[in-house]
Amino acid sequence: MNRYDCIVIGAGPAGISACIYLQRSKLKVLLIEKSTPGGRMLQASKIDNYAGLNDSGINIAAKMFEMLDLTKIDFVIETVTKVTKEKDIKVVTNQNEYVCSKLIIATGFVNKTLPNTNELDFVGRGISYCALCDAPLVKNKKILAYANSKKSLDEILYLSTLADKVYLITKDKTISKDNIEVLNDTTIKRFNGTFKLNSVTVIKDDKEIDLEVSMAFIYNGYIPGTNFVKDLNLTNSFGLIEIDGKYETKVKNIYAIGDVNNRNVKQVATAVGDGAYVSSIIIK
Repeated sequence: MNRYDCIVIGAGPAGISACIYLQRSKLKVLLIEKSTPGGRMLQASKIDNYAGLNDSGINIAAKMFEMLDLTKIDFVIETVTKVTKEKDIKVVTNQNEYVCSKLIIATGFVNKTLPNTNELDFVGRGISYCALCDAPLVKNKKILAYANSKKSLDEILYLSTLADKVYLITKDKTISKDNIEVLNDTTIKRFNGTFKLNSVTVIKDDKEIDLEVSMAFIYNGYIPGTNFVKDLNLTNSFGLIEIDGKYETKVKNIYAIGDVNNRNVKQVATAVGDGAYVSSIIIK
């Protein structure tokens, strides 16, 4: 069994901040991230409300992660599936099991998947949630985009400057651009491909249509990334983890920082502050 003094789940601004402080201690620390470090910062075209920084979310995330000394902490890319607590805290991932004395949950918000589809089968293999991250991959190609908010339409308009054609599923009837084909009253049934995505089956006017595309960008909103702690009953009705004044949950030695907890302010600055505060408590 892999044993640690402290495990941090989530390499967004809160988790990275916690690890920057923890790496200065003599504790054995593990940072677990399921994909690219940075969290939702990766989807921000610009962050200009963090004192001293004014840059894209991708660049700020990279600078934060560069501050980690990976000779002093362990870092793995794995998906946490379950957390249990008996004498110790056990963290189960899609690849391993880990045990720790203290746990910091910093998973923030995760993308809300489309119901009744095989969306998760193609994440990283043609399905993306971040135009800024994957825009270079769509140059001169046909893509599909699903948007349920006006904010996400800005990212899709950006993609349309690079892609040859964009099939856009949206309720918005005002968007108009030569290479964007708007599909109102359309639902996604299935994503198709052997290894990488090559088409999407949609239903429009009660008919199935196969759209040949190389990528699909899904903007269906966000939910708290707390499913893996559902058996511990840590969350409120919104799925956010409830904490006390020291960011500790109702299960001793399990903490929640950043967007994933039930505090009202959800900003990069507050997430970084959460990480610094909780790690200082653990180091003591």
